[in-house]
Amino acid sequence: MTEKNSRYLDVVANAFSTAKAWRMSAMVLAGVVAFLAYALVYQARNTPVILVPHDLATAGKTMTVATNGEIRGTSFEYMANTGLSDLTLILNFTPDNVLTQHQRFLNRVTEDLYGAQRENLLVQAEEFKRRSVTQSFYPDNVKVSSDSTKVEISGTQIRWMGSKETLRSSVTYILTYSVFKGYLHVSDLRQKSEVKSDAK
Repeated sequence: MTEKNSRYLDVVANAFSTAKAWRMSAMVLAGVVAFLAYALVYQARNTPVILVPHDLATAGKTMTVATNGEIRGTSFEYMANTGLSDLTLILNFTPDNVLTQHQRFLNRVTEDLYGAQRENLLVQAEEFKRRSVTQSFYPDNVKVSSDSTKVEISGTQIRWMGSKETLRSSVTYILTYSVFKGYLHVSDLRQKSEVKSDAK
């Protein structure tokens, strides 16, 4: 009887030891999987992306874009093109698309700038539509700050009401960028200077 009890206790002890070993193995494996998942996400967030638009590819150039939540490391060419693209959303329009253009620009701004400018921009767009205003911007110079956070764009802005030119001015706009939810967004837009001339 004692020998049977001893064997039974040994079997039970071995079962507990086996279960404990499996539990420990599962915990170690879970830890390794969690570490590898973290390393993969970290690597993906910190790997620069090389963009090759068609016009750059034909010229044998590339653009580097940082994806680690920082603007630093993003090429000046990319920031210049991004600035031009964002600025033309609210500077190039017709009465038919002025509301759409302004709404697209609002999709490109940070939450703070959206809250501060949404109402003003949409009221302005409605007014341009009501008065049949068309506007075009012709850039002639683009500068990017050394830290890539600001894009300064100079050019000529022309506005028409119907077929009559009502404004022609040389202007410089400065767009400030920040990372918002992992992407570049406009955090500020200011007009640096404006020199008006009489419309002919």
